[in-house]
Amino acid sequence: MRSGLPTLTDAFVGLGPRVAGRALDTVALRTGDSVVTRQDLGERIAERIAELALPTRSMVVLQGESSLEWAVTYLALLADRHVPLLAGDRAERLVESWSPAAVVRADNGGMTMDRSDVEPTPLHPDLALLMSTSGSTGNPKLVRLSHENLVSNASSIAEFLALSPDDVGITTLPLHYCFGLSVLHSHLIAGASVALTSASVVDPCFADALAEHGVTNIAGVPHTYELIEQAGPERLRVPSLRLLTQAGGRMAPQAVERWNDRACSWGAEFVVMYGQTEATARMAYLPPAIATRRPGAIGVPIPGGSFRIEPVVDPADGELTDERRHDQDDETVGELVYSGPNVMLGYACEPSDLSLGRTVEELRTGDLARFHRDDGVYEIVGRTARFVKPFGLRIDLDALQHDLSEFAETADMVVTGDDDGLVICAPGACAPALAGEAVGRTGLPSALVTVDTDSPIVRTDSGKFDFAAMMRCARATTRTTTGNPDPGPTPHDAASIAAVFATVLGRSDVKPSDTFVSLGGDSLSYIECSFRLEAVLGRLPPDWHLLPIGRLSPRRRRRHVVAVDTTVLLRVAGIFAIVATHMGLRFTPGGAHLMLAVVGYNLSRFLLPIEHGRARLAAGLRTAGRVAVPTVLWVAAGLALGANFGVGTLLLVNNYVGPRSHAGDEWHFWFIEIFVHVTLLITFVSLVAPVRRFERRRPYLTALVALGLLLLLRLDWAWMNDWYNLRFRTHGVAWFVALGWLLHQSDTRAKRLFTTALVVATVWGFFDYAPREVFVIGGLLVLVAAREVVLPRRFAQLMVVLASASMWIYITHFTFWPPLVDALGVRLAYVPTIMLGVAAWAVAERLTRLVVHQWTHRQVGLARHDVRIA
Repeated sequence: MRSGLPTLTDAFVGLGPRVAGRALDTVALRTGDSVVTRQDLGERIAERIAELALPTRSMVVLQGESSLEWAVTYLALLADRHVPLLAGDRAERLVESWSPAAVVRADNGGMTMDRSDVEPTPLHPDLALLMSTSGSTGNPKLVRLSHENLVSNASSIAEFLALSPDDVGITTLPLHYCFGLSVLHSHLIAGASVALTSASVVDPCFADALAEHGVTNIAGVPHTYELIEQAGPERLRVPSLRLLTQAGGRMAPQAVERWNDRACSWGAEFVVMYGQTEATARMAYLPPAIATRRPGAIGVPIPGGSFRIEPVVDPADGELTDERRHDQDDETVGELVYSGPNVMLGYACEPSDLSLGRTVEELRTGDLARFHRDDGVYEIVGRTARFVKPFGLRIDLDALQHDLSEFAETADMVVTGDDDGLVICAPGACAPALAGEAVGRTGLPSALVTVDTDSPIVRTDSGKFDFAAMMRCARATTRTTTGNPDPGPTPHDAASIAAVFATVLGRSDVKPSDTFVSLGGDSLSYIECSFRLEAVLGRLPPDWHLLPIGRLSPRRRRRHVVAVDTTVLLRVAGIFAIVATHMGLRFTPGGAHLMLAVVGYNLSRFLLPIEHGRARLAAGLRTAGRVAVPTVLWVAAGLALGANFGVGTLLLVNNYVGPRSHAGDEWHFWFIEIFVHVTLLITFVSLVAPVRRFERRRPYLTALVALGLLLLLRLDWAWMNDWYNLRFRTHGVAWFVALGWLLHQSDTRAKRLFTTALVVATVWGFFDYAPREVFVIGGLLVLVAAREVVLPRRFAQLMVVLASASMWIYITHFTFWPPLVDALGVRLAYVPTIMLGVAAWAVAERLTRLVVHQWTHRQVGLARHDVRIA
């Protein structure tokens, strides 16, 4: 290390003021199954300085993912008084604009360095770190941060979050992003440790890391918490958790309340924070006690910092803005200005600026704020930089976005623009209606309003909206519709993945942040979607259906084999047994009851993880409808042709209103009836708030309670004087669904052993026919033992087709097998019966997708027609 100057690494790696007297053998970093103590880290830093061997104090571009190698390299650069310029994966423009002495990449594969022959850029002695203002490496303007900025802000964060050496943080955000870096700084300066991982928060590996390292603190931007909401918040709940923090953008007050309540129920705290890169990281925090009263506030200044509010004046005419005029009775509304030791030295727009000292003393945040005297907290009410003035009309983009979101009844919308016009990005919305509403609210000519309903909402690496990218995309799309060149191809893998989801789920609004579950995927579409994705990506992660589409990436492909979900094989076995039994080919009863357990397993997997009630209701109705509608149409057609069906069968309630004797066509669809009844029941019960809260906190116990309650309904008091038909009525066999639900929630060895015992104890003796019971128990124990099975690719493809068509095989086989048996005999009629069911499924799927495609094409055509008119 260069002598004569104290280093930042002394504060971060050594025994800082908050941990004086503690030994150097305390853990600093955690990765995989290993830990790095402060002494180990100091030795690694010294070795890395020697490897870098930079002769003079230099600016160095640092790239790489969150890893031990990155952290060691970063701290080594600080220790040797170099100035890191932090970058993501795309650093070409930074290198071109700033001519660094070297470009270093550090990740789990090690460190590589490309040196430059350029003359070193003069650097001011106080300069410690360079960061982009937006988290985007394409922005040439940099924030100049000093040694004092980094240490003071890290110390303040450690103080107001009460970080201690017992705390363990984790990297949920890129370390080249100021929020992610502040997590590393604040934990190290407090003597705490940080678990390093590049896994997404919805990746099962992330949940494993939380438990393995005993993580106490989790940080995230609003988009992070949106992903967790979709995938299931319980994945964050570990016994060690004490603190959830949020920054990097405004979180909706309702979401703040929800997470505050959730954290409280977990015995943890949820702390909202406010900051900017220009203030190193944090400027304010919202104490959890106040969050219950002011969920929309940013809180109070951090230790050592202060705010003042300055009236906002329109530079064009020197008058107070419209917002200021509307608040003449409240003198505390205006631009928020921050002062403190963490305020940057200033911006750098060209290399010569790196030799400058401090050029700013306070930070004009660009945010409009109100001060609430009763609580002593500040609230952001708008942003000065989010105003545009096209056609001479001043427009508040945030206010317009809020109004249009309410009008369209969607939060999935971004309004941006410049003095040339407005751009509204609203995937899947109705473009003509949105454009008309925007014109009516703003008074702009329609030619200045561009509505993009085809492109996804784009975010930066830090999860913030990338307004510039969305404007470019929307305007390029508009030019394409008028005959100008296409803006360029979409990356092959991303396009292929989105195409799979769009095709299988019939959705035209697929976005990178969506998951299979959030898009309404269910057990019927899961099979086909997983097989198609394997062809694009190779082997899928176990919980791919919970991962955002943007996180799915190519993995090692298996040439001749493929992993197939065990439920696929159980559905095939179940439908084969059903058809064989009904035809009299081979008496193998129990197939339908085995499939009911698979129904419960899949409802737990695809329906219950959906966090928002409205989305869960829509998914439940869609799942029931995908089975109910084809059945009702088939029965209606049969009635028209003289089939022996009753009104009860048409209404899917025949298992209660049908004949006492289990004979004739009237009882054919009892399995479909139970599927629909139970799916709707679980959907509506999950909307009851206390039930939902209990289920999210105790998913296994909830399934166990449901199983216990439903088992009571198979006792003699519920037989309806008809013991034989109990096994075909919803209340009598819904416990099979609960058993499958419980099976899915058995995520530990102890739970699997207990569930296995329950499977045997509850199924054995129920039918009073041992072969049926052995068949059902055997199928369920296979699911306990293995959740996927590796099969030859061609055989797996056949299984996928049969499982996907299983519902149609069930619906149609009653109609097809009698004439086929008369013509061919039982043995020869079996395969054609199955094949005709598959053919019916293929035709139905094709017709459904054709209808969806035509509807989507019509909506897109309307949107583009509107743009051309504009």
